[in-house]
Amino acid sequence: MTGSTASPSGLSGPPGLSERWFRTTPDSSVLDRPRLLARSLIDLADLDDRIAFYERLLGVRADLRMPIPDFGGLELAAVGTVLLIASERPFTPVQRRTAYSLIVPSLAGQLDLLGRTGTTVLEPREAIVPGARARVRYPDGSLAELVEHRPRPGERPAPRQVGPGDGGVRLLVRRAVPAASLGGAVRFYETALETASADPGTAAATGAVPPAPGRAGGAGFAIVGNLLLVGSDEAAHEDASPVPFALLAPSVEAAAARAGAAIRPGSGVDGRPVVPLPGGESAEIWAGPPAAYRA
Repeated sequence: MTGSTASPSGLSGPPGLSERWFRTTPDSSVLDRPRLLARSLIDLADLDDRIAFYERLLGVRADLRMPIPDFGGLELAAVGTVLLIASERPFTPVQRRTAYSLIVPSLAGQLDLLGRTGTTVLEPREAIVPGARARVRYPDGSLAELVEHRPRPGERPAPRQVGPGDGGVRLLVRRAVPAASLGGAVRFYETALETASADPGTAAATGAVPPAPGRAGGAGFAIVGNLLLVGSDEAAHEDASPVPFALLAPSVEAAAARAGAAIRPGSGVDGRPVVPLPGGESAEIWAGPPAAYRA
């Protein structure tokens, strides 16, 4: 159990909402680009434990928690680059197929931008308790939920809490694409995530990754914001339950220690190790200094 189970301000939530409700950024219009979050669908009873796990893994505190009991007993929490989506009810097929959640500065602006990329709107804009949302299908077939946050009456930004310490581990959404499609995928996601290629902190980092010992070939990769794109002929033939996350860490041992789990050697693309996460999810480990993942 952590201090994230209630508003870090020590105050009750906005009028009419749970006292657990808090957002450090209740108005997403202040963001300079979309915030891409890895999605983890869990049972509501597990939410406190998962918040504690990801705070420990990533070294940061949760920056939002939103109980929405009238929407199927739903409760959301974000820790770093992870959005925990907890529910009392079973998740729908479209919820399970949705690969990404994005908090966007302007939903209308994002939909207008994506309309020029071949993206299809599956669920048009609708008002929700946090603000407004829509669901889209990107040209590569992946589904994304776009959410615009706006403050509730009486809501003030919650103060940011100091995390338990930077463990040097970063979690990314991971998507495997055929090697020949990597360049096109990079261009699309640079547009969709509004990366600034002139900014070394957010530009796509691209390169070639050597294969693991005893393996042939090698994987190309690109990091676009919080997304790791892996371009490999091997990646293109993954099974129906691909590895959804990637952990960037100083070493395999560091990632495993932070996750508190034993690694599965050679089970990722090109023999890369994979570490299990709570709830049956898993993350591929990309070990090495941060400079190894820059162009």
